[in-house]
Amino acid sequence: MEFSFDAQTLLRVLCGVYFLPHTIAKLRYIDRASVMFNTIGLRPARAFVVFTAIMEFVAAFGLISGLYPRIGALIAATILVVASYAIATINGLKWRWQHPGIEYMLFWAAVCLIAGFMPFRA
Repeated sequence: MEFSFDAQTLLRVLCGVYFLPHTIAKLRYIDRASVMFNTIGLRPARAFVVFTAIMEFVAAFGLISGLYPRIGALIAATILVVASYAIATINGLKWRWQHPGIEYMLFWAAVCLIAGFMPFRA
């Protein structure tokens, strides 16, 4: 594994880095996050919040480090698709993120998959 500052590597690393503030906030405000998880039927909610935060960290690590980036990308995309489901369940199916909708999370999921599954250069 070789680290380089090409566009492919930068995109993969940024996909991972962008998870970290979200993961920290989820754990910092675990009671608020638990309410949302409970609302969409993920119970026990607090345990699901912790599990999701751990999975977000694993995804971020895989994407940032380049160790198993495909697994990191799959975990990241799964989390983002479930988050899209949660937003749609709570607010109705809306597209634009400002309403709040699912557009941003689905875009980010696609970018994580693209970044994680790009062919490696020799």
